[in-house]
Amino acid sequence: DEHADHAHEGGPAPASFKEGQGLQLAAETAGALGVKTAEVEERKLAHVFQVTASVFDAGPPARATTLVPPEIADEWERHPPSEAKIVSVRRDVSSALSQVEVVLALPGSPPIGNTLEVPLRGRERTALAVPRAAVLRTATGTFVYVANGAYLLRTAVKTGASDGAFTEIADGLYTGDAVVTCEVEQLWLTELLLTKGGCHSH
Repeated sequence: DEHADHAHEGGPAPASFKEGQGLQLAAETAGALGVKTAEVEERKLAHVFQVTASVFDAGPPARATTLVPPEIADEWERHPPSEAKIVSVRRDVSSALSQVEVVLALPGSPPIGNTLEVPLRGRERTALAVPRAAVLRTATGTFVYVANGAYLLRTAVKTGASDGAFTEIADGLYTGDAVVTCEVEQLWLTELLLTKGGCHSH
């Protein structure tokens, strides 16, 4: 790559990129960005589903309806959340949308017609996880930046459960891999600039 090792007079470039190895930051650049890493580790995660529910019965208890993917409805039936009671699951209502209607019983007496954001916690399980801030979601996929010697390599991952602070990595990383836990969007923008900016492109 011609753009891989541009140097300024008197010192290395603030950032450079090599295909297959990743992004390399000068120590001053990494320090200015506050780049930090953490190891991929197994930890207990309870997935938190954030659903939007519409109240149709003020109760008490109030009843509200929401549409969720079938796998989430299945999970709730196997392991009911403690934050709300599952009143019914109707799989025939929105089959064309690949969604399932779930009726929830909620505490309190919100007015009919209200739309509520309801967090529902799934069962706890052990999974490989990284801090949520390490995960970069783009139009072309979901990535993390993995420490690769002196480089930071953008690596595609498949994510799973998230409890708000940590996100499960279902595929793409191994225990002990070190991932960047902050400023990942800035790293991605820097990589784009180096690989697609100026007169160089892939």
